[in-house]
Amino acid sequence: MDWGTLLGTVVGAALGVGSTLIADHTRSRRERANRMHDSLRDLYSAYLAALNDSSSVLRVIILREDDAAARHQAALDAFRDASVLTHRYRIALQAPLTVREESDRTYRLLRQWRDMLGAQPNLSLSSPEYLEGLERFHQARKDLQAAMRASLDAAGR
Repeated sequence: MDWGTLLGTVVGAALGVGSTLIADHTRSRRERANRMHDSLRDLYSAYLAALNDSSSVLRVIILREDDAAARHQAALDAFRDASVLTHRYRIALQAPLTVREESDRTYRLLRQWRDMLGAQPNLSLSSPEYLEGLERFHQARKDLQAAMRASLDAAGR
């Protein structure tokens, strides 16, 4: 029996198995990263949609409701119906720190804006307080979107 042939066969088999294991591991990591990227993208989209839905309803409430208590209740209902808080909790669990911080800031500004509806019965779409709250919320949402894009870019690498 030629030991060189046997040794060559064993080394070749070991290299073949090793390269297969490395390729499988690399493929698994890439697939896991793709799933994480897709999951974050879907989460971010849902949260931004919930924020947008709530802010749109707040504008409609100002136009339709004159009673402060009714305005406040309608605003609370809008938050609940859009599941803003549910999406915010998911962001807190899954997103990187920068996105969580921007998410919290955006949520707090939207909540302040919501609470303004009940606290200021004469609030209108042209009120300085309304316009200031709207602008702060829009800027926070833009900052949140930038943090989300950066997070997705980092997750896509």
